[in-house]
Amino acid sequence: MNRYSIFSLVRNALSHHENWQQAWRSPEPKPRYDAIVVGGGGHGLATAYYLARNHGLTNVAVLEKGWLGGGNTGRNTTIVRSNYLWDEAAWLYDKSLRLWEGLTRDINYNVMFSQRGVFNLAHTLQDVRDTWRRVNANRLNGIDAEFVTPEQIKAMVPAINTSPDARYPILGASLQRRAGVARHDGVAWGLARGAGG
Repeated sequence: MNRYSIFSLVRNALSHHENWQQAWRSPEPKPRYDAIVVGGGGHGLATAYYLARNHGLTNVAVLEKGWLGGGNTGRNTTIVRSNYLWDEAAWLYDKSLRLWEGLTRDINYNVMFSQRGVFNLAHTLQDVRDTWRRVNANRLNGIDAEFVTPEQIKAMVPAINTSPDARYPILGASLQRRAGVARHDGVAWGLARGAGG
């Protein structure tokens, strides 16, 4: 498998991008596999990739009835975060977020992961209480989280309406600065390529 780099980009640009190596395969089924993964979305392709990378299992079939990343992965909101309330979920998602932080480098495929931070807005007093509960739960689990005021939100996002007269006034928010967005279809393609195509 060719590695992507600025040099391969320039070389292929000179040939009008007609000579790129195929990124992944659709081979004829074998009579036997070490593992069969059902679903060619983010979870299935990540399973195949980490079976190959962490456990040396390369005789793995990924079965997909449609196209890679064409299900929920393609419809995902693109948000990557770990600021969940329950301990078990928070730890799982924080491990996932740490994997995302090095994923482009690990699979040599740009998944366009941009850690710009994520706000979860609070519009009612109950939202404020729930937001503080989640922020404190995250902090107890060692996960970055902070409560921010409408003034702090306005300073970071000048276009947002923080007026107290808004239909749904913003009373505050949780902020996870390490969170961000990514191209989930890109990660599906990159994982498929990284798992051995």
